[in-house]
Amino acid sequence: MTLARSRVADIVVPISYAVKRAQHAHGLAAYKAQPPSWESQTNLLSLLLLFVKEHLGCVARASRVAGWSHAAVVPSTRNRPGEHPLRALVGGRLGLPWAELSANPHIPSEVREFRVDRFEVSGGDLRGARVLLLDDTWTTGSRVQSASYALKLAGADKVAAVVLGRHVNPEWEGWKPIIQEIKDKSFRSDRCAVHS
Repeated sequence: MTLARSRVADIVVPISYAVKRAQHAHGLAAYKAQPPSWESQTNLLSLLLLFVKEHLGCVARASRVAGWSHAAVVPSTRNRPGEHPLRALVGGRLGLPWAELSANPHIPSEVREFRVDRFEVSGGDLRGARVLLLDDTWTTGSRVQSASYALKLAGADKVAAVVLGRHVNPEWEGWKPIIQEIKDKSFRSDRCAVHS
């Protein structure tokens, strides 16, 4: 277990909460629906690029790195054909080479626990790499951490996960104090979870 802990993400930075049935949560589902919502794609790409411009330095400082050598996206575990919608959305805008991750087809998509064999890195040398790992939604964190494990197993030195939305279920008792705290506050793009 100690080895697994050393191979999880060095830092996880959610850009915003995604409260179930609220606008941001809807957008995170709609941008990859069939057919996808162009409006949701535009909104999410704008949010991510603004975060990258304003706060990627914050994430680097919190991770104790000068910058990033690679980007990666947590793969879909739902057998979605083709490129992951988030990777397709970002394209080459980060100016970083993509680290290739693939999902283990033998692990059912509904499994929501950390698995050292959930993902695999293919192609490219990641020894000493500093990887910016992107995901759209953090619910349990198991997929992000499983992807981080695979990247570090392949030689990555640092992995920082940036997620577009931290899933919040208002019916869960533990979330109620947080929802109460944030309900009347507007999203502020000038701050982030690790802003110095």
